[in-house]
Amino acid sequence: MTHRMNKCLLACVAIPVCSLFATSAQAATAFARLDQISPNATSYIEVATAPDPAPIINFARFNPATTPVGEVTATVQFAGIGDPTAGDFTGFIAGNIALIDRGTLPFVDKIVNAEAAGATGVLIANTATSGNGAGVFQGGGDFSVTTVPAVMISFALGEEIKNSLATGAVEMHIATVPEPSSLMLGLLAMTGFGLFGRRRRQKNT
Repeated sequence: MTHRMNKCLLACVAIPVCSLFATSAQAATAFARLDQISPNATSYIEVATAPDPAPIINFARFNPATTPVGEVTATVQFAGIGDPTAGDFTGFIAGNIALIDRGTLPFVDKIVNAEAAGATGVLIANTATSGNGAGVFQGGGDFSVTTVPAVMISFALGEEIKNSLATGAVEMHIATVPEPSSLMLGLLAMTGFGLFGRRRRQKNT
C-alpha cells in the first residue's frame, strides 16, 4: 500500500514536470495521432519509419526531429496545392485544418502558406494511385519554421476525406506528441507508467 502511494506521489510530480519540458513547438516528436471525429469516427495508422519508396499506409510525420508539437480538432477544408497566388486559400476559414495536395511547392512552403491563411493544422495528401505518389514518406525539409501540427497522408486517405467533404463537413483530430527527454523517461519509469517507452516499443513491432 505504501509502495503504491509512493508511486502515485511520484506520478503527481513527474507528469507535471514532464509537461514543463514538453511545451516547445520545436521539440522532437515521439509519435502522432490522426483521427476522423465525424462523419465516420476512425483512428488512422501512423507509419513508424517511412522510407522511399513510400509504403501504402495512412499517415506519417514529415520530419520527427523538427515536426512541431501540437494538437488540434477542427473542420477540414480543401486548399488545392496550398498556393495562395493560385487562389487556393480564397475563402479559407481561419481555425480549420487545411487539406492540401502534394505537388509544385515544397511541403514546408505549403504548411507556412496554410498557417498564414489561419489553418490550425495541415494534412498533405499524396496524389497518385501507385508508387511514391500513393503512399507516405518522411523528410522534405526543416519544419521548425512551422508551428502547427502537420502530417502527410496517403492518396487513398486524401480521396476518402475529399469524397466526404463533397457531401458535408469532416472533422479531424491531429496530435504530434513531444519526444520525452531522458529526464522525463526516468521520472516516468520511476512511477511505473513508462507510457512513452511502451508506445515506442509497440511501434517497432
